[in-house]
Formats: sequence, structure tokens, C-alpha cells
Amino acid sequence: MAMDEAILLSRRKIGLDTLRIYKWSPPAVSLGRGQSADTVDLEEMERAGIVLVRRPTGGGALLHLWEITYSVVLSSDSPLVKLDVGESARTIAQGVARAVELLGATASVKGGHSVGTDNICYMRSGSSDVMIGGRKISGSAQVRNGDLLQHGTLLLHFDPELWIKVIRSPGLNAEDLRKRVTSLDQLMKEVREEEIVNAIVKGFTEVLGEEIEFGEPTKAEVALTQELMRTKYSTDAWNLRSTSS
Repeated sequence: MAMDEAILLSRRKIGLDTLRIYKWSPPAVSLGRGQSADTVDLEEMERAGIVLVRRPTGGGALLHLWEITYSVVLSSDSPLVKLDVGESARTIAQGVARAVELLGATASVKGGHSVGTDNICYMRSGSSDVMIGGRKISGSAQVRNGDLLQHGTLLLHFDPELWIKVIRSPGLNAEDLRKRVTSLDQLMKEVREEEIVNAIVKGFTEVLGEEIEFGEPTKAEVALTQELMRTKYSTDAWNLRSTSS
């Protein structure tokens, strides 16, 4: 999360839009910016070796374990930033839908307005939801500071029992989640991670209409990431906001 925000804050100095693709180590539960940390079971998370972090974007809680995460940072000059949040989020998420199609499945982006207050983000409905056969395989969230950051997940595997163990989900059980959420391993034979990443890159290249240059974060972005990690994303003041303790 620190790196995503650092890239957003550095956009004007760097002068380039950025597509970042990454995984999580250690696994984590991320909370939406305004979500209470009482949403999660910290003891269950500790037993499972899962850490807690709060995103700079809104939405519900996510378990980051068997997935690939993407983030897109666009300049305020981008035509997509001229759109409202819902429409721009839907358009950017087409990159994930296109990636899934390149891997051999038929996907669509839901569109419409955000609906729902479930603690688990995948049980809410949003304009950027990528759907396969009526079930959600990817969701995204967005924040702007003039420039735009959107990040989201593509599920490789889904374990609803673990999700509801670490994210408190009143009124929901594992079967409820199975009916509404899917993952790549339910849809196709084993696909190499490299193939998935390449499909994501190609999908976003097509949808955003931008040429891709592969590279590493700049020294300035890395330094800002470290500063944000130290002062914000590793602190209880940020991650444990709105708890009863």
C-alpha cells in the first residue's frame, strides 16, 4: 500500500503513468480507508500468519493470499480522470476482464453504482467488478489527488472458510461466498503465473492505449515508500483506527 501511494504522490515528478503488478508477502487483510478494524479477528489472523494493513482507498476488507494485485496510476491529464469515479473505475477494470479473456474465460465488467455494506469487499457490488458467470473474480477501488490511483485484485484461488474466519461476516457463511465469488483455478486448468501476469499487462495495454516500458520504481519512489511505511502503513494509528480497544 505504501508503494501504491508513493507512486501516486510521485506521478507529477516522474512524468509517467504506472501499471504495477504484485503479490503479498506475508499474506494480509487490507481494510478500506474508512472501515473499522473491529471488522477483522486479529487473533485468528495472527494464528494464520496474516498481517493487517489499511488501504488508501475505500471499500470492504480483502484477504490477500492467493491472488495477483494490480495498481494503475494515471495523470490528471488522462481522459479517464475526466470521467466520474464509477465510469473511470469500470473502464480501467476492463484491463482485468481482457486479461481473463486472454487466458480463455469470458468475463465482463459489471458497471453501475456501488451497492452494499458487507464487511467483505467481494460481497459488495461495484462498477469495477469483473464478473464470470454471475460471480465476481476481481474488484477494484480508486482514490484521487488530482492524479488517479486504482488498485484491485484477481483471485487465483478462493477459500471462503478462511475469509470468514479472519473477516467478521455477520449473517454470511462459506456457501454464501461460494455462490458470489469465483477464482481462476475454478475456471481453467493450471495456468502459470507468468502467463497470468503477461495477460494482465496485455489487457491493460489494450484498454489504456498506452505503450508499456518495463522498469523498477525510482529511487525517489522507494524512499517515499519507506517513509510512508514508517510513518503510516506500519502504525497502529493508521491500521487500527476505529477499534473498540
